[in-house]
Order: sequence, then structure tokens, then C-alpha cells
Amino acid sequence: MRPETCQSLFTDFKAVLDTTRARIPFGLAQIGKAFRNEITPGQFLYRTREFEQMEIEYFVEDDEQKAMDVYNNRKRDCMTYRTEVIGIHPEHLRFRDHEKLAHYAAAATDVEYLYPRGFGEIQ
Repeated sequence: MRPETCQSLFTDFKAVLDTTRARIPFGLAQIGKAFRNEITPGQFLYRTREFEQMEIEYFVEDDEQKAMDVYNNRKRDCMTYRTEVIGIHPEHLRFRDHEKLAHYAAAATDVEYLYPRGFGEIQ
């Protein structure tokens, strides 16, 4: 069972470059099953939770300023698409930047939507 959907995006990175002739910057997305193991020693409970998850990884040059420019442009384009093309009211959307980053990431964010129960992640 794979713990994260995005692992294959990294392990197949070279194959993607070779077969698609993609050039940096480019993005990859994948949808798949993810698993989380939960162990509760006090109750001797062990279970595996399974759920569908989508990962999007965007690969950029190894230049921090250029990478952040691409990152900010992607965030802007994402919000523009949702508000102007799809027609979602801007006050119903927000970015939530990650506080803890993966070792390979300079930045990461989620797009959240205002559901009746409050904000929740949509991307």
C-alpha cells in the first residue's frame, strides 16, 4: 500500500520527461488511492483507512526567484479560473499556505472553498 499518491510522480519523473518531451516548468497530476494506518494501543485497535486523493506537483527551475514567480503566477491563474471562468464568488475562495513543507518544497498551498459548514479544501 502506498502512503502517498504523489510518490509515482517523483519516481517516474525521468520517464515523463523522456516520453512527453516536456520542459521545465511543467506540472503533473495524479488521482489514486491513499492509505493511512491507525493504531490505538490502548484499545488494541489497528485499522487501515483508504481514500481517494489527488496530487498536483509543479516542477520548476532550480532558481528560487524564478520558482516563486512561477508559483505566484500559478496561484493567480488558479484563482482567476475559478472566479472568472467557473463563476465562483471570490469571497468563497481562499488560499491556505502550508506551515510544514515537504523537504523538496519551497512553498505549498491549498485552495479552500466556503461550504455551509465553513472553509474546506478543494485543491
